[in-house]
Amino acid sequence: MAKRLKTKRRLKFRYKIIFSMLIILLTFVYIFNILYNKFLINIDNNTLINHLVDYNLNVKKTHNVFYDIMNLSSTNFLLKYTLGVDNIRDEPTESINGIEYGYIDDPYKTEVTEPILYIYNTHQSEGYQKSNNASYNITPSVLMASYILRESLNDLGIPSLVETNDIAELLRINSWKYSYSYAASKILLEDAIKKNNSLTYFIDLHRDAASYEATTTTIDNKKYAKVLFVIGKDHENYEKNLKMAETINNYLKEKYPSITRGISIKGGSGVNGIYNQNVSPNAILVELGGQFNNITEVNNTISVLADAIYSYVKG
Repeated sequence: MAKRLKTKRRLKFRYKIIFSMLIILLTFVYIFNILYNKFLINIDNNTLINHLVDYNLNVKKTHNVFYDIMNLSSTNFLLKYTLGVDNIRDEPTESINGIEYGYIDDPYKTEVTEPILYIYNTHQSEGYQKSNNASYNITPSVLMASYILRESLNDLGIPSLVETNDIAELLRINSWKYSYSYAASKILLEDAIKKNNSLTYFIDLHRDAASYEATTTTIDNKKYAKVLFVIGKDHENYEKNLKMAETINNYLKEKYPSITRGISIKGGSGVNGIYNQNVSPNAILVELGGQFNNITEVNNTISVLADAIYSYVKG
């Protein structure tokens, strides 16, 4: 009789624990669902860019709640195993001549007086890892990175502008394949020079397709997307472009040695070999991170890269 009572008590105790754990789990799921839906509605590409720019321009570098949310590496895990969300909404993409394309509008449509630096993306469709952002209908890309870099440079006193014309649309109008991207970006580049005689420096911002280990470094417990400079040597004045890349690269090596992957000099058959760098001695191509880097890691590097560019421009 005594053994039966003890057994019943044990079973009741176990049931109470299971019931309590179930209540806690349901409460967590309910709260998480409310917060998730709230942020899903309020966060978009422009909001993300604004917050990242604010973080870059904040001298104290304090993280706000939004920044921490975007850093969650387990967001998709929580969505799948607590809410049962398997198919997270992605931003619609359009296939243009084989290009997966998602254009991002300029969130800061203000004119810059006498810009001296021009940022463009020959491959505007190059995107970053989006698993942590897909649920918010966000598509991080090199174009987004360009907007952030421009604002950082403008804040440092380097008047800069970003090419906002749609290169994929230009390819479509001319019935050009993706391989003609440099021809398309050169049209826009030369047009920008005609309209802005003050332009002196030119940066073609890309992202690499290398592994995550190759394009990422950790400095003081913070992850950064690595930078690689690409110089084409198939034109007679390429050494001047190389000097610009070397100066900026040396600055980065001195401040953050592991953040740069160095300089890649390309030429000969099978490669472009010019990359539109023949338009100016101050024209370079920058590979900012890779396809597996997230926008937070890219943003961390932009602050450092902006300082390096400022150092070069100001001598």
